[in-house]
Amino acid sequence: MEDVAIRLAEPRDAFAVSALTLQDDRECGAVVEPGFLDRHADAWLADRARVTFLAEAPDGRPLGMVTASVVTKLPSSRRPDGCWLYVSLLFVTADARGAGLGGRLLEALREWCAENGVSRIRLNAAPRARSLYARAGFTQPPDSLMEWRADDR
Repeated sequence: MEDVAIRLAEPRDAFAVSALTLQDDRECGAVVEPGFLDRHADAWLADRARVTFLAEAPDGRPLGMVTASVVTKLPSSRRPDGCWLYVSLLFVTADARGAGLGGRLLEALREWCAENGVSRIRLNAAPRARSLYARAGFTQPPDSLMEWRADDR
């Protein structure tokens, strides 16, 4: 799959990004409601604090993507200014898995971080994807990280 192109997604890619998201949702067992592609494409286009890389076959068919939100820290006298990324989805189509595309997508994201002053990337790793992230250099977060969820009440 060395002939697969990895590039920063552009507005013209909104439906490709949405279709890949829909595929992931279906694989995870979700029932996709009518109008999802339009709703997702509109939301993706409106989200200016998002970075998305797309993997394309030579014929232009989308094979995978990684998308992340940019989180900008407010200035503080205790720590440096900067920003970090939260990966919301890394997805590779079933027919393209096992060829290293996930790692290549993460590498493209890391290169973007280096060029744009991003200090770290965070994500929630599904158990089946943990080895991919470990190979890409991801580690466990510090014990001090905590989370609150409204649905846990």
